[in-house]
Amino acid sequence: MTVEKEKNGDCLIVKINGSVDANTAGELRSELIDELDDVRLVHFHMKEMDYISSAGLRVILEVYQTLEERDGTVILESVREELKDIFELTGFADFMEIRD
Repeated sequence: MTVEKEKNGDCLIVKINGSVDANTAGELRSELIDELDDVRLVHFHMKEMDYISSAGLRVILEVYQTLEERDGTVILESVREELKDIFELTGFADFMEIRD
C-alpha cells in the first residue's frame, strides 16, 4: 500500500494505492491521524485501491468520526465496484458520500 496526501486549507486529499488490510491499516492511520487537526473535508481517492479489510474500514470510520465532531465531511471517490459493494454492505454508504 502507498498513500499520497495533499493538503489544501481545510481539505485533505488522500490517494490510496494497493490493499488496506490488517498489515497496512496501522500505517494508513499513522499517515492520517496527525493531518486531521484543522481538516474539515477528506477526499479519499480509491481508484487504485484494490482491497479493504475490516481493519481498513475502522481507519476510515475513525477519520469520519473525527471530522463529524467538527461538522466535517468524508468523501469516497473513484471507488471500484467491488469496494463499493463492501461500503454498501457495511453501511458506510449510508453516512458517507461515494462518488464514481
